Amino acid sequence: MSNIVPILCAVLAGGSTALEAFVNGELGKSTTALTATFISLIVGSIFFLISILITGDLKSLGNINDIDPKLLIGGVLGGLVIYFTVRAIPGLGVSNTLTLIVVSQMLIGFLIDSFILGQGSIHLYKGIGAVLLVIGTFFILN
Repeated sequence: MSNIVPILCAVLAGGSTALEAFVNGELGKSTTALTATFISLIVGSIFFLISILITGDLKSLGNINDIDPKLLIGGVLGGLVIYFTVRAIPGLGVSNTLTLIVVSQMLIGFLIDSFILGQGSIHLYKGIGAVLLVIGTFFILN
């Protein structure tokens, strides 16, 4: 099974997302959503800087000039994920917030795969699955 590492990474990302949402939601109760987002990003930046130093990958930071500046928007998007999650959890709870996050990720992912990456049209089964996701989301939220 050659996809075991990507599958494991995806599962770990999902678990990390759930735990991050919970922890940042709690952090947001102690401060504001904007401050909680800032603290989360600073701590994450320090963690990954230490990881870069430990792995000896410091040279890769020297190649930052070769990066297309429009790709730096990913950092802003990551911050917005944290901010909007912290804002949503007090009103929706962790499970409802994560349900909406996952469903929106999948729907946008289908569109990106189909229209930006050109991986073909949305297959009938994916379309049916997307409709079922929306229906399931309705039931979970109500």
